[in-house]
Amino acid sequence: MSFKHSWVMERTGIKKQAYYNFLKGEGNVEEYVAKTNKLFCIKDLFFFYKADMEFKEKTFGRSRADSFMNYVALSFHGTVDEELKKGMHLFSEFVERIDVLKSVTNSENPRGSP
Repeated sequence: MSFKHSWVMERTGIKKQAYYNFLKGEGNVEEYVAKTNKLFCIKDLFFFYKADMEFKEKTFGRSRADSFMNYVALSFHGTVDEELKKGMHLFSEFVERIDVLKSVTNSENPRGSP
């Protein structure tokens, strides 16, 4: 499900510049988080403060992949060739997809009921 920024701004009463500052983590973040939580009926007060939120691919994705490869290198006593890198990259993408599917399943069925 996708919402336009203008739709969210209109329903939360947040002005355009304040809204875009909010997205960057600037301004009256706590007030805007409360308004956004109310709009989307989010009960978890710390929903927007979780460490596992999506970040820009340029920084987050690269650092996660680098960390993963560093861990693999340690497991293989520092010897990593191109074939291993490709295999580990494919494996990490597979694990991330499973993680996404798990979170989507949990969000659609938060209490585990059928």
